[in-house]
Amino acid sequence: MIAPDDPRLRDRNALARKLAEAARLSGAVLLAMRSATDVRVKADGSPVCSADLAADRAAKAALARLLPDFPVISEESAEAAVTAPVFILLDPLDGTREFLAAGGSYCVAIAIVSGDRPIAGAIAAPEIGRLWFSGEDAFTQAVTAEGEAIGEAVRIGVRAAPKDGLVVLVSRFHGDALSTGVLAAMCSSEQMPMSSAVKFGLIASGEADLHVRGGPTMEWDIAAGDAILTAAGGVVRMLDGSLPRYGCAERNFRNPPFVAASSEALAERAIALANEMAPG
Repeated sequence: MIAPDDPRLRDRNALARKLAEAARLSGAVLLAMRSATDVRVKADGSPVCSADLAADRAAKAALARLLPDFPVISEESAEAAVTAPVFILLDPLDGTREFLAAGGSYCVAIAIVSGDRPIAGAIAAPEIGRLWFSGEDAFTQAVTAEGEAIGEAVRIGVRAAPKDGLVVLVSRFHGDALSTGVLAAMCSSEQMPMSSAVKFGLIASGEADLHVRGGPTMEWDIAAGDAILTAAGGVVRMLDGSLPRYGCAERNFRNPPFVAASSEALAERAIALANEMAPG
């Protein structure tokens, strides 16, 4: 068991690079299994295919080598999960529907949680050849189909809200009335359909401004994105204004609705609209 004062947690950028390596390697497994079409529906109604399970094995093997003794809670084994003071949240294929529909914005998402907050995260999107990761700082890097990093990682940060209108990210397969209403009221100039935690990476790297989610998500869906966007100067907030909390087994690791934004002011505006529109 890793304690919150463990010396290994002091260099968060170093932790992030290890998460990035694990995400790159498991992302390469997904890309290699791109033709996988076998699928079954899990008890919670979400789909899973052989690529999910292969990427899960690859990520866990890499994490056992790179970060030994860190317990891992994965989407694919959450029913047996036991939380700890410090643990890893893993989604080996975030965006399974996107993957099965031959889209490109699926990813591997991995985060280290200390207490109830992520302290490092990595998102690898192998189809589009992109990687985001963060500890104290946030970075992006290109990756090959084999999971190799290309060049040096580049530090990233959010952008100021553009004067000609916001670029907002909407879920390709998981739209909901609340987010649709809020985004319509935000006077955006462009709405980009996008799946998975890639949305957090795009906001963190200054390519988009806002994502609102009124429907259900799980902790492993957003923890890595929360770490990356926060390190890049953005924010993730629940609709009561609080920070997301992780390791909440009592709610089966489900998240309340949230807003991911490039600034606190933008998040507050979206939250205010969401609360006005929420039923009851």
